[in-house]
Amino acid sequence: MRTSALTFIVILTTLGVCAVWLPSAAAQQPDDRSLGRIKHADSVTIDCSACPRALANAGKTARQELTSWDRFRIVNDPKKADLIFMFSSNPYLGDYLTRKGPDERPVRIESTIMTVIDPRTGETLWSDSRRWGSLRVAGATRDLIGELRGEMEAESRKWTLDEVFGCRGAAAYQALAFVTPEAALQRPELGVRRMDEESDRLTVSSPQAPEFCRRAQLLIGADHKIDGFEVVASEADALDVAAILAQADQFDFTSGKDPQTQKVHFTAQTTDKKTIIRFEVRGRRAILSRDTYLY
Repeated sequence: MRTSALTFIVILTTLGVCAVWLPSAAAQQPDDRSLGRIKHADSVTIDCSACPRALANAGKTARQELTSWDRFRIVNDPKKADLIFMFSSNPYLGDYLTRKGPDERPVRIESTIMTVIDPRTGETLWSDSRRWGSLRVAGATRDLIGELRGEMEAESRKWTLDEVFGCRGAAAYQALAFVTPEAALQRPELGVRRMDEESDRLTVSSPQAPEFCRRAQLLIGADHKIDGFEVVASEADALDVAAILAQADQFDFTSGKDPQTQKVHFTAQTTDKKTIIRFEVRGRRAILSRDTYLY
């Protein structure tokens, strides 16, 4: 669905992803100090004591995800843990050290909230939520842990829109416009190689290209000629959505959900149809996914 920038923001809000620009009520933007304390932790305990009914899946799923991640030791005794991963449907009140007895607030399983707590101070180090209802508690838990993991592992490189646009006229890749894959493979100075299990793409790595697109994938069209190239972003690559909205008249916007994963994505395509910037949404974060450049 193509739309204007203003309508596009309304669509994202309707999809429940307005947190790309504004944190949700349960979300806390971690500062470098808080995230650093999480990075230096060794052990965690999972607290799902306020998890009735379907919300109990949060504790089970968290244990599975943390075991698979293999970043923290999971301990059962909070006194022996560096961190507490608390799951709930009600916001954490900051009372881990002072509360008396279990949380007696009524629980409506509309949201899955994950809060990372310092057990020595009761301080919230990180928190976010997914308003996915009672049937998708496990998926919400996986997504929340994945979001935290992404923030911990990313040594972010913030690209500018000018740097992204700078790849459009890259001479190294323009030389491959509309040539056959066989002809492209005869350009060893551009590092063109075949990709395993990808018959419609070639990989290219040119030191002559702008930094953002020095590693890319050539796109083979239906006519068996290269009709563009694509940069697949890593977790470390970042582009501010606000920079795109500031030049909204240069773009057409689309948005949607993957029918299998239910993950929200949105794209900004230049009005000349030559550049497509795609983001995926994880909680309150817009993650740069890929940039496609068409000849």
